[in-house]
Amino acid sequence: MKHRKGDYRGAIEDYTEAIRLKPDAAEVYNRRGNAKSNLGDNQGAIEDYTRAIRLNSDDASAYSARGLTKASLGDNQGAIEDYTKAILLKPDFPFAYENRGLAKHDLGDNQGAIEDFNEAIRLEKDYAFAYHSRALTKAALGDKQGAIADYREAARLYQQQNNIEWYRNALNQIEQLEEWGN
Repeated sequence: MKHRKGDYRGAIEDYTEAIRLKPDAAEVYNRRGNAKSNLGDNQGAIEDYTRAIRLNSDDASAYSARGLTKASLGDNQGAIEDYTKAILLKPDFPFAYENRGLAKHDLGDNQGAIEDFNEAIRLEKDYAFAYHSRALTKAALGDKQGAIADYREAARLYQQQNNIEWYRNALNQIEQLEEWGN
């Protein structure tokens, strides 16, 4: 409950106590990793996700969470490995495809990134962030019209989802691309 209320330090204390009582509770390590990540303790989060994976190597969410944390530390190759493992365990996991695509984009593998974004969108048609990420990558590849189309779809979905901040971001990206080359 503390975790949901944003009391990450309190949540970590509770998770640590739960682990003391039941040291083989993989999900508790995963949750404590999330709380640590929310506090910026990325190394601690990675340690907890790794422990969760050792206890339950079939938990796609633990691999995905560790991948996200690795990516935030600039370890995109390590993130890709974790996202790939998450996808192998749960092939219908659009979040892992989208985040693997972002890591590939950051490493310059834009074609591989586009493939992952396409798969994320195939799995979840209203996944605004996947459209947004694909637009970013299309722009990097010089596909201005494709990027604008994806940003428009992302904006439409963000608006439907009442995500005003990202809706405005997508509109700003469209405006910048329309000015590009003029």
